[in-house]
Amino acid sequence: MIYNVDFLIAGLVILLLILWYFLGEKRAEDLNNQVFLFFAVIGSLDVIAEIFSNYCIIYAKDYCAIVAVLTTTVFYLFQAVLPLTLICYVQTLYKNKIVSAKRMLLSGLPTFVLIGIVLTNPFTEKLFYFDVPAGYMRGPWYMLMYYSALGHMVVALFLIIFWRKELGYRKVKILLEILVISGVGVVIQLVHHSLLTTGFGLSLGILALFITINNPHANMDSLTGLYNHLYLTRKSNELIARGKNFHIISVYLYQLKHINKIAGIQGGDYILKMTAKRLEELCGKKVFRITGKRFLVLADSLKEYEYYLTQLKQMFDVSMKLDVENKDIATPVILSGIINAEKLGESELIMEYAEYLETLSVQSGLTEVIQDDRQTMNGFLYNKRVEQYLHTAITEDLFEVYYQPVYSTREKQFITLEALSRLHHPELGWIAPDVFIQIAEKNHMIEQITDLQFCRICRFLKENKRLMDSLLNVKVNLSSLDLMRSDCCSHFICMMDEFEIPHNWIQFEITETVATEYNEGLRKVVDEFTDAGIHLCLDDFGSGYANLNTVMRLPFSTIKIDRSLLFDICSDKKREMFYQSIVETFRKMNYHLVSEGVETKEEMEKISSWGVDMIQGYYFSRPLPPEELLKLL
Repeated sequence: MIYNVDFLIAGLVILLLILWYFLGEKRAEDLNNQVFLFFAVIGSLDVIAEIFSNYCIIYAKDYCAIVAVLTTTVFYLFQAVLPLTLICYVQTLYKNKIVSAKRMLLSGLPTFVLIGIVLTNPFTEKLFYFDVPAGYMRGPWYMLMYYSALGHMVVALFLIIFWRKELGYRKVKILLEILVISGVGVVIQLVHHSLLTTGFGLSLGILALFITINNPHANMDSLTGLYNHLYLTRKSNELIARGKNFHIISVYLYQLKHINKIAGIQGGDYILKMTAKRLEELCGKKVFRITGKRFLVLADSLKEYEYYLTQLKQMFDVSMKLDVENKDIATPVILSGIINAEKLGESELIMEYAEYLETLSVQSGLTEVIQDDRQTMNGFLYNKRVEQYLHTAITEDLFEVYYQPVYSTREKQFITLEALSRLHHPELGWIAPDVFIQIAEKNHMIEQITDLQFCRICRFLKENKRLMDSLLNVKVNLSSLDLMRSDCCSHFICMMDEFEIPHNWIQFEITETVATEYNEGLRKVVDEFTDAGIHLCLDDFGSGYANLNTVMRLPFSTIKIDRSLLFDICSDKKREMFYQSIVETFRKMNYHLVSEGVETKEEMEKISSWGVDMIQGYYFSRPLPPEELLKLL
């Protein structure tokens, strides 16, 4: 029989090109890529062996019969190993690990049996043999090779379907396409023995993997050329699965936004490229760029971790002043160190913990080093438990509303309330509002919490309408995410109307931080509230960067002076004068003022003497649950 080797030659060219580019590029070195490389090499050797075998079959003579037997036996060995390699490859995509040695031994048992049959074939002639006059002859078990290939494909198909959630839609789609391509090649050759399409189908499948899942560029950051977040996730999960110890150093360029303002986007990109270059010179292939301004170094040993941390500190302290367009720009960073990062159990937690460490920095404008310890880790794990509980609390509406009364020294009574969210954990106890609100904003859950709490407030007012005979309003906090809703104003007005709450009973508080991020979208929302008769209050003035320009841009009727400005006003003349000047300025501008955080009689009397009418703080009342509030009022 004359065999058509054109498909084999085309397949070999494809495989050699894949190996040339794959080995020539900076590539990920995780288990999946290692198995892919093995798969491509075995595939190439299989095609080469088949070409040589076919040549020997066609031109077999007495003097080369032994060579034909050897080359065909080698080809059959590769044919036996390849399907198992495909199963191994699929398993490495499942949580980046081979499931277990025992399971691999069991799944490879048919392959080992087949290898034994191939190796003994020169003596048994069950698969093939050579007859001098007739040449290559198929043995009685010849179809076993096809059955093995198709059987392994069925097993691979089962694994892909069984692990579809873990693999994800994209990988499942690609793997199914590869099975189809390879399977078609096997079936065509099974039907038409002269068309050697099995190797060609295999080469197309490996090409599809190279272009998609194992594309070296998919693991690289396009700007810096470093490994990216995708590869870090696979690499760290693989190390965790293998029980390997490793340590992490996060390098956070927290002033990059400021640098972009000074040197422009191109200048900022230049800083990132130079930073990446110097990190790579120090740490080699152990550097990753995981977000826009965050790099990460992975150390294999504690000695290596300590060396990198010391060198990085010196690098950013001394030599990271870069000349960008004739501008000398310092690039201070936050270095966050995590020893034995594998203890966190998964890569996403490692990244979150690194970000958590960064939040503990004072961001002084200098390079800072923050390393994890037991207390820090406990704080992070506490936040994670709170985050998990928030989902339950939202689903089951477990939040509570407490009300802190605001006292009028002129009218000698409480005249307004601030509604405050509270959350009790069955094991952790009361969770600080600052903690769960910050977590809720980060995870985009704050809008749901606001809706639940606003419903409670409206229901409370509807059930206790007589309260409003003596109160001006109830103050409700809105976050920046609440204000970003396209239907923000109409949304809350509909809720008020549903409970028959007059619009002037509610005053929304906007924090100073939100107010400083003034834009036309915020202005539109504020105007809609004002038109609907809902007053606005600027909360926490003095806690951040607001100035008079910020205050005057938006139509606030009330300003709450942050309690941080209250510290030491009774003992520090400068602080006293500063606080008094703020009060005088706002009074001249006809704003209503509320002093927050008043706790002593001396503070209350001093502030009142300056003309502040409304006092909020523990001196008059702490935040109260509805039942206690009703008793007080």
